Amino acid sequence: MDILIFIYNIFLIVLYTVVVTSSILNYSHKKRPLFAVTAALFLSYIFDNVIIYMTEFLEDFSTLYDLQFMTVPAFKTLIYLVSSYCLVTIQRLVLPGRQTVRDSAALILLGLALLFAPMAGGGALKVWLYYLPAQIFTFYLGTSGLLYLSQYPESLDREMVSYKTLLGVTVIFSVLILIEDTIVIFSFDVYSNPMVKINNRSLSEDIMSIIYSIYAIKYLTRQLRLPRLDVGDAGTIFQETPPPSVQIPPDQEDADTAFLHFANHYQLTSREQDILKILLTDKNNQEISDTLYISIGTVKTHIHNIFQKVNVTKRSQLLRIYYVYKKEMPWK
Repeated sequence: MDILIFIYNIFLIVLYTVVVTSSILNYSHKKRPLFAVTAALFLSYIFDNVIIYMTEFLEDFSTLYDLQFMTVPAFKTLIYLVSSYCLVTIQRLVLPGRQTVRDSAALILLGLALLFAPMAGGGALKVWLYYLPAQIFTFYLGTSGLLYLSQYPESLDREMVSYKTLLGVTVIFSVLILIEDTIVIFSFDVYSNPMVKINNRSLSEDIMSIIYSIYAIKYLTRQLRLPRLDVGDAGTIFQETPPPSVQIPPDQEDADTAFLHFANHYQLTSREQDILKILLTDKNNQEISDTLYISIGTVKTHIHNIFQKVNVTKRSQLLRIYYVYKKEMPWK
């Protein structure tokens, strides 16, 4: 049994490490905040799993950790806060049109709950009350994201279409984790003084993180295959030679060649291409909304996604990069 647990822990650590490495590689190429936050999230998973692994194999460490957990669960609190902040940030980056005030308020409430829960009562109830806020928080994050997407389905970028599935997974597993915690804490953990023995691993939580990992690896691998384009301080464009799969045949080289290459290089969706065409004519958000018959909120969301992909923060920067790209013709 010990061998199986050992192999299982190694599997989790390797899986999380693959995600972290892929995220760092993507961030070093494209500087998108989403990749940095993803790396931070899975780093917190690695640290958490290493500690849990140590409690399963080192008896003295397990006893010391469990006793400290009953008084000041500092490490677990830090892990929860870091991972929760990363989840909120990822949701803000993927769904930029959402109001984030409630997310920030929920994160603050989670932090306060984790700080004050250890002061409430003792024994099994105290531990259960400590874990409860984290599951309520993830349930809120998943349901709020799903509700937003039900109202604005077009706000989700094509390359992130599976994010809706992940939100559903988050909602389901937040409930399953709570059920598992309730059973384990009140039926299997030992809280008799002076002996304390806590099962620090949640299988439901592990399964959820494995699903996160599989999705992240698929997405990050796909991003690594895309060509890279860097814009220097002087506005000069340096581009790696694009692979044959993204090169446009010579017979398509017409008046729209620059636009097509630009959109292809940055993997702009068809809707983002429509909006970019109008942006290039110096139209404002309301005019874009009227032209495409979509809400201003949707326009802002797609413009934000374009900014992220091109790695800019202003329209003027986007236009400058586009016209330099058009002038230099780096695909030739």
